Amino acid sequence: MADAPAETAPALNRPPRKKRHPLSGAIYEELPGNRVRVTKGESWGIFDGFTTRHIEGPLTYADPHMIIWVGGKPVEGLGHRAERARGIEIVHD
Repeated sequence: MADAPAETAPALNRPPRKKRHPLSGAIYEELPGNRVRVTKGESWGIFDGFTTRHIEGPLTYADPHMIIWVGGKPVEGLGHRAERARGIEIVHD
C-alpha cells in the first residue's frame, strides 16, 4: 500500500514578514503554515508561529515574542504604514 502524500502548507497570499531581532541580530522569517525560520549566523531553526515550539533544525531556542510577532496571525487594520502598503516590514539596525 502506498503512503499518503504529505500535506503541503498553504501558500501565503502576501510577501512573508521578515524581521531582525534588535539585540541578537537573528533573522525571523515567516514561512507558510504559520511557521517561522530563525537564522543566527550559520545556525537555523523552524518554530511554530502560534505556540513557539521548536519543529526542526539545530537552533532550538529563539525569542518567543519575535516568533509570534512574525508568524502569528496578523490583526487587520493594525501595523506600520509601510508594512500595510507593501505587505512586509524589514527592521534594519
